[in-house]
Amino acid sequence: MRNLAKKRLQENLRQSLKYLVLVFNDFFILALIFLFGALMFWYAQAMKTMPENLWYYRPLVGVLLWLPLLIGKLVTLLKPADLQFLLPEDENLSSYLQPMLNYSLIVPTICLALIAGTVFPFATIKARIEPLDYIFAVFAVFLAKMLQLKIMEYNLFFNRKIAISMVNILFLFLFALGMFRPKSMIIVAGLLIIILIILILKPQHVALFDWQFAIEQEEKRKNVVYNAYSMFTDVKERQTNIKRRKYLDFLLPKNLTMENPNKFLYRRSILRNPENINLVVRMTAFAILISWLVQNWLWALGLSCLVVFLTIYQLVPMVDEFDNNIMYRVYPIERTKRGLDLVSALAGIMLVQWFIISISWLITLPISLHLFEAMGILVVFSCAVLRLYLPAKVKKRKL
Repeated sequence: MRNLAKKRLQENLRQSLKYLVLVFNDFFILALIFLFGALMFWYAQAMKTMPENLWYYRPLVGVLLWLPLLIGKLVTLLKPADLQFLLPEDENLSSYLQPMLNYSLIVPTICLALIAGTVFPFATIKARIEPLDYIFAVFAVFLAKMLQLKIMEYNLFFNRKIAISMVNILFLFLFALGMFRPKSMIIVAGLLIIILIILILKPQHVALFDWQFAIEQEEKRKNVVYNAYSMFTDVKERQTNIKRRKYLDFLLPKNLTMENPNKFLYRRSILRNPENINLVVRMTAFAILISWLVQNWLWALGLSCLVVFLTIYQLVPMVDEFDNNIMYRVYPIERTKRGLDLVSALAGIMLVQWFIISISWLITLPISLHLFEAMGILVVFSCAVLRLYLPAKVKKRKL
């Protein structure tokens, strides 16, 4: 079983490297350098003007160090066929899961090191935490991540399931309140070591392995990873699950007699296909982030226009999304004006995106007449791209 685990980990590493090469391309690396540089510049400037030793600084450090606990779940790499072929190996799963647990620690540990290194100046200078106490706090977070993964492993068996969300909330209060007295982190680290030693030394996995639950959890974990990769490239292993989002039903037409089939299908696809709705959410969030980082209305306008254009550009393939559906081909649905139908379907979505970006500008940027002019220019640009670029782009596609 250990050899099987190593083989699957090697295959998973090769697959991850294949997609990571596409994700971290030259343009994305350049964007990360600019974003990280802007964040560090703001951090350095803020450190100069920030008052020292306010009461909430220390719990804030605890919350920031707690964030890596939200990253990374237990990797098992189990497959649906294992339910039949590995069932006789139920008693030997401990040797399979141990390498998986070690592998699952890699990404959270890297994230913890990055966050701990970034927060270190603030913690030691502004929050007045001794460097040794800070090191113990970081070590305690690492131990907490190990304990979290052990709990996830425990849940894979027919035991009473422990809610990971409740464990995370418990750790949040532990680190936030414990940082009021940073020396208490030494005690916290000691207690976590004792708990981990007990879990490691005690007889493991008395209960039977819950194969169905474990496979479902692994499928969910992989879909999260594939969704992240799909932001930058096509992922053939990714499974798309169409589902209804009732809270977005108000964006659908109430009277279907006034709606043609194409508009109705496109609107439902935008709201219920995770690829489309997640794209709009991601691009909107990215526009808000870069606007907050640049802190200049002109740069915010230019970059937000670029985001709007890229959003529409990536939604162009929606126009022939239903071409492989036999019912769409059989029914007498007019397809020559699909570009205009797609424009009408996207108009409301782009209006919502503009509204959210504009509200973020009012919150994060200095209020001025230029800012309101930028909001007007952005909505005009969005309409121009929708009305001029999108129909022209659709005509070039095979109908």
